[in-house]
Amino acid sequence: MSHKEAAFKIEYFYNDEDIELRILSKREMLSILQAIADQGTPVALFFGSGQNFIPTVLLGANEHGMWLNVGPYPPENKQLLLSNKITFVSEHQHVKIQFVADNIENDLFENNEAFYMKLPDYLVRIQRREFFRTAIPSVALVKCIIPIQPENRNDPVTARAVPLVDISGGGIGLLCGVQEDALLPTKVFSDCRITIPDVGIVTVTIEVRNGIRFIAPNRAAHERVGCRFIGLDNQTNILLQRYITRLQSDNLVKL
Repeated sequence: MSHKEAAFKIEYFYNDEDIELRILSKREMLSILQAIADQGTPVALFFGSGQNFIPTVLLGANEHGMWLNVGPYPPENKQLLLSNKITFVSEHQHVKIQFVADNIENDLFENNEAFYMKLPDYLVRIQRREFFRTAIPSVALVKCIIPIQPENRNDPVTARAVPLVDISGGGIGLLCGVQEDALLPTKVFSDCRITIPDVGIVTVTIEVRNGIRFIAPNRAAHERVGCRFIGLDNQTNILLQRYITRLQSDNLVKL
């Protein structure tokens, strides 16, 4: 990561908007942090007003805290150590990981100089819209109800229930038959309803982007129709990310 340009930016939330995105499990936090350390994923430590940062890497973590490389510039290291608000920003599985600490100190890691931070109360995991589809288990049977307007505008609108196969902050993948004739690329469908388990119903506008045919393990032919969300409001985005976060948490537990 360049010292002049941070690879990551702080994601700001107000009035506990991030509460649904928080990872509270110490076991899960350690799994994420250790993966960041093992993979050498870049970390940015923001301090002061949030405009200054130190590029570093995570060296290791345990149930009490974590160790990071000291920064390359001693004057900035000193400013960081004097700061009472440090924002840690990195990535795990193409998803932004962020938390805020009120203290950082000098320590040793394997007899080398390092920064030490206590394990936070929680991490915030922020799904970027352009990143990473998360598969939806078939047992969940999540469907998108799409209003289909016939070519003849005088005919009534029909509601079509299409199963979801995956989801990201930017869109959904739908499971269709190979003779799909309604969900064609560039078509836009508004007032689509997705019922998310333990979350509720969200209403979205989708644009069809592509269709890819594939053969399922049972040898049945299907088409995956990729759609992107259009004009997603903040509240709906938070509800979707809550569901994505839960899916990813379930996947971590299964590892």
